[in-house]
Amino acid sequence: MKVWLDGTFRPEEEVRVSPLSHSFSRGSAIFEVLEVIDSKMGSALFGLHEHLDRFFRTAELVKMDIPVSRETLVEAVLATARENNVKRGVCKFFAYYTSPELGLIPRDWSVSIAVYCMDYESVGFSPEEFYGPARVGISSFKKLHPDTVPVHAKVTGNYVNAFLAEREVMDKGFDDVIMVDTDGYIAEGATANIFFVKDGEVLTPRLRNIMTGITRMVVLEILASLDVPCRELDIYPEDVAWFDEAFYSGSINSIQPVKSIDDILLRGECPGAVTLKVQDVFRDICNGKNDSCNKWLSYVGGE
Repeated sequence: MKVWLDGTFRPEEEVRVSPLSHSFSRGSAIFEVLEVIDSKMGSALFGLHEHLDRFFRTAELVKMDIPVSRETLVEAVLATARENNVKRGVCKFFAYYTSPELGLIPRDWSVSIAVYCMDYESVGFSPEEFYGPARVGISSFKKLHPDTVPVHAKVTGNYVNAFLAEREVMDKGFDDVIMVDTDGYIAEGATANIFFVKDGEVLTPRLRNIMTGITRMVVLEILASLDVPCRELDIYPEDVAWFDEAFYSGSINSIQPVKSIDDILLRGECPGAVTLKVQDVFRDICNGKNDSCNKWLSYVGGE
């Protein structure tokens, strides 16, 4: 695999960062993850421009100066997918401080950019693992409060919170996690947003302290196109017993139905009617069959 690193392609094994680097030892690297899909028009990056919007917004939130332009990064991502001949897989790109640092504040503010694009098969990963109904547990670890760190930023250090939460519930035998915020409301999954359905209406947590998911944005547009009512509101964990359906949305697990939460079965079928409708439209977008949603696709062969 070739990696785009600061303007040139290098073999993956040559890309190395010292454990003494600030971004390794302090968790200050920022990143984005998006899917490479195999549509009828060829391979495409899903939501590339939206992910770049969030990437540069994250950089602002953590006061990191990105050394390349947005246009350069767009071409770097597309070129890396072409270089590795990626048909269906994942792209992950980073900005990070590389110099060895012992202090909390880096003395050298130089930033490197690395772009990885790879087929799922090459890393032994199957996204289909996340398509089936999930048995979900609620973690005792609370979602980070927005007054402590910028929770809307995709900075690596923030994900220790999600890692501990998911590890806790997986040790109990659950497939995935729901995190609750410090006010006691349901927030999100470890790396996905969460939606609930009650009597045909979709309910989802407010953006107050959850990640502004790109797939979440797509889901909201899909629901509007289907005339399915949707509200953002505060949801307590004890409310889950009354919901008919639930599903995650994320860059890798796409639209994943939820079967039970803390071993409480949801009241309807799994996947339910609304979940299936959203899955169908989302699948059409990814296959390039929904022309009105082509704005989400950046084709690897060119924009």
